[in-house]
Amino acid sequence: MTTYEDQYYLVNKKYDENTLYLKPTKNTAKRDFHLKKIPHGEEPLFFENAYKENDKKNGISRPLRKAMMWSTDLLVDGKIKEDLEQYDINGLQLYPAVVIDDNGDYHEDYWFFNIYKELDALDINQSEIDDYSPSNKYHDVEKFKLKADILDQIKEENRLIFIMPNTDLMTIIAHQKIVDIFNKHDVDSVVFHKMSEWYAGKQFRK
Repeated sequence: MTTYEDQYYLVNKKYDENTLYLKPTKNTAKRDFHLKKIPHGEEPLFFENAYKENDKKNGISRPLRKAMMWSTDLLVDGKIKEDLEQYDINGLQLYPAVVIDDNGDYHEDYWFFNIYKELDALDINQSEIDDYSPSNKYHDVEKFKLKADILDQIKEENRLIFIMPNTDLMTIIAHQKIVDIFNKHDVDSVVFHKMSEWYAGKQFRK
């Protein structure tokens, strides 16, 4: 029997010599959009290379990719976005984003995964949690177990992407159908760790 842990993946940045570490520009950083839906019509979110000056000094040019990450959040290009739009995913807003390269050129066909609702699907009793305390707001999860009774009540299409409110990772959780879209577009800058095989620290391995 397939479990939910076999259907879902934790989304992480791939670390290699070409990894582009993004950061929001000053104006974007001032905007309060975490866990909030951004009103349509506002300006895009702008991101740039967090190590631009150092890279330029050392003659390093990091390529823009089809999918990139800022911290634990995702940006994808327009082609991936088009495939994602076939699904009605609860709490996900694909918001316009612009990536500014090291030469100051604007790349506008990017979309930010603005996840503005959390899904409390962590099974506290069945997961492995380091130094568990019921008073902790964010748990240090070593191995995940999801609440089947919670997910059973939500149509699959509506829960293909989510984040959970009670872990210290704030990692995007993606269903196999989402992973299939990224594989279709040959994304090599993001790593998907199957939840049933994930353990703490695996996100830092290739």
